[in-house]
Amino acid sequence: MHPPRLFVAATRQDEGKTTTAVGLLAHLLARMPQVGFIKPVGQRFVELDDGTKVDKDVWLIRRALGLGDPPQHMSPVTVPSGFTRAYIEQRDPARLEAQVTAAYAALADGKSFVLIEGTGHAGVGAVFDLSNARVAQLLQSPVVLVAGGGIGKPVDEILLNAALFRQHAVPVAGVILNKVAPGKCAEVRGYTSRALAWHGIPVFGVVPYVPLLSQPTLREVCRAVSGTFIACHERDATLYAEVALLSHFSMESVRAVQPQTLVVATGEQSDFLVACAGEEPAMAALRANVRGILLTDGIAPKPHILTMLQHAGVPVILSDMPAFQATSCVSRMVAKIQPDNPEKMGTIRRLFAEHVQIEALLRAACGT
Repeated sequence: MHPPRLFVAATRQDEGKTTTAVGLLAHLLARMPQVGFIKPVGQRFVELDDGTKVDKDVWLIRRALGLGDPPQHMSPVTVPSGFTRAYIEQRDPARLEAQVTAAYAALADGKSFVLIEGTGHAGVGAVFDLSNARVAQLLQSPVVLVAGGGIGKPVDEILLNAALFRQHAVPVAGVILNKVAPGKCAEVRGYTSRALAWHGIPVFGVVPYVPLLSQPTLREVCRAVSGTFIACHERDATLYAEVALLSHFSMESVRAVQPQTLVVATGEQSDFLVACAGEEPAMAALRANVRGILLTDGIAPKPHILTMLQHAGVPVILSDMPAFQATSCVSRMVAKIQPDNPEKMGTIRRLFAEHVQIEALLRAACGT
């Protein structure tokens, strides 16, 4: 007998699909004995210690929520570089579909509920015959669509995606609107609910935007700039909210550093580095505001200054990237949920408990 299931898709990239999966899974795990999670098609993957390649979201959820199913069942198809070209050269939809359905059957055995995470919008993967709509059809799963804040744009995108799912005979159980301006939640819910009701699509949640969830970790920064931690590697899960490029050191530049800032500088800026590591009372606000330092152009500080920064607990990353390029890179970063950040995980649990009608969504998914 097939367990109840729900397919999570988004109307576009970075709308909060993985956040939604985490929020729903946390609820399910608190209420059911055996919950499964699968991401049938993964485009970004990590390699485990045994060499198995799994989607990054599968890696995250296994670590953060303690799910223990075999990785190959949770992430049956990964899409490395060259995958699409090779598939077009030698098309074989039956093989990929069999990988997905076999993995799902093995994972779903004995489960009370299975949550399925898609890859982007309804059409992603169509080039190799495994669009989200086709995968949901294969697994006979209803879908919940995650869209961004607003009224006109999300409704348009929801209806566009719903059309492809319905073309594949996949029922759309409802939608969750994510990253909505906190003061606009009631208005957005009212108008979108009325517009989508014309098409038989209920709104099950309007989740407000919380800046914390968009804050990257220093570990993500280090990876993005191909850098290395040269001080306080153990603090690589530290979050930052602002980025400041320090071209020179002065009291004016010190006052310009806002709370929770990642400062981009070079190892030659000794006055600034000593101010961050020292105990001078006039620099107390600077030390409180700096979450980490990114040193660019491959210029490391003098050894005694680096020792001071290490003792002061200031995380420092060194990169060969030029200062302007590095600043632009980290300023545009899209944060991803990390398994070792309990603050973010706790915030997601709270947001979904408070702002999403989870039980009503699950009843709709189960057809009850």
